Amino acid sequence: MTTNLQPEQYTSKYDQLLQTGGYSTTHVYLLQQIASRSLVLELGPSSGYMTKILAQKDCTVDAIELNPHDAEKAAVYCRKIIVGSLEEDAPFELLDGPYDYVLIADVLEHLRAPEKTLQYLRSQITPTSLVLVSLPNIAYWEMRLALLKGRFDYTDTGLLDRTHLRFYTLKTAAAMFTEAGFRIEYVHITPPIVPRLGRLKEWVKRKWPTLFSVNFIFHLRRHDA
Repeated sequence: MTTNLQPEQYTSKYDQLLQTGGYSTTHVYLLQQIASRSLVLELGPSSGYMTKILAQKDCTVDAIELNPHDAEKAAVYCRKIIVGSLEEDAPFELLDGPYDYVLIADVLEHLRAPEKTLQYLRSQITPTSLVLVSLPNIAYWEMRLALLKGRFDYTDTGLLDRTHLRFYTLKTAAAMFTEAGFRIEYVHITPPIVPRLGRLKEWVKRKWPTLFSVNFIFHLRRHDA
């Protein structure tokens, strides 16, 4: 893909978040898990802000992106980028796997049928490939409190991003991956650092980490029965 856009000519809301807040702890963690000089498949790279870091680590990156404007910006960091839907098999058929790593950062919640995407993905990986998936946690304490108040208000970004079509707890996400034929190797949960947290609240945070975690990061391997 040739790229004609300059970075300032098209800015998605995710670019704007990155510009104002920098890379999140989730972004940093995900990027740290991927070894240098690896072959990586990135699903839904947006404008390529994580792809850029992977390229700096000498990784070879292929990607599938729905938005053609974002794809054009991400293309400069990719060996191959395919413009298409993650809910169709055609883009996956154009890939050159198998891949060492697959990066799916805050993407599945935007899909109508993420189970289909996971099934299509299986053909591009081996049982030794590592699939890294981050998902928002709808059971975060602020969401629980909002529900107690009868509130479920969509916002431009965050847990109730207007473009989110699916919502997950730790258990429902784990069930989706298992049913799709993946083995959960590890789940990374990083509760936010809350200043002036009392001793009792610190204990609660350790006892129920998912209550204070905005998202989860799953380490997955393809499971072949």
